[in-house]
Amino acid sequence: MDIKSAISPNVTTARENKGDSISAANSSTQTGANNTSSAVNSSTKVSISQLSRQMMNNTILAAQEEVSIAAGDKSMALLYRAAIEAINEELAPTLGENSVQKSVDSGVDYSPEATADRIVSFATKFFSTHQQQNKSMGLDEQVDSFMLKIGGAIDQGFKEASDILSGLKVLEGDIAAGVDKTYELIQQGLAQFRQDKLPKDESQSVTQAT
Repeated sequence: MDIKSAISPNVTTARENKGDSISAANSSTQTGANNTSSAVNSSTKVSISQLSRQMMNNTILAAQEEVSIAAGDKSMALLYRAAIEAINEELAPTLGENSVQKSVDSGVDYSPEATADRIVSFATKFFSTHQQQNKSMGLDEQVDSFMLKIGGAIDQGFKEASDILSGLKVLEGDIAAGVDKTYELIQQGLAQFRQDKLPKDESQSVTQAT
């Protein structure tokens, strides 16, 4: 019997079976890759769709906010919020985050008088804490350093709010007058607070000097 003839069919069959197995494996791998690619593409499409929807919603909300402010409904509320947030940022390193109320409630009186009164009240109520943290200072130095701190924060808040209103081209007419009036009343309130805290002779000399 020819050994070579007997082995040859078996070898051929084995090679064919091996080739079929490799082809099947390649086909399975390609199918898996296609499925993975489809899943990634689908996930990417969903993410892009969600991102586009979120961006559109943010644009709509921003446009609605601009219309509301431009209509004069929220200009003073914006001013109040900017001033309060600036004061909070200034006081946060020593008094902690959210040391000052930042919420803007609906139905609140945002006239210049009421807005100025709230800002002055919120800012000056932390003077006692400032004193405790600076016991080595004299009273006049405590008052002056505190006034410098909250005064700078209020100025920063007004600048930020004014920049926003200017960008919306609404910082004019009644809105501009309201902003100016509010700032003027705040300065008067801070001056009164300083006068109340200092000894009468010293506060009077400062008033006469100014």
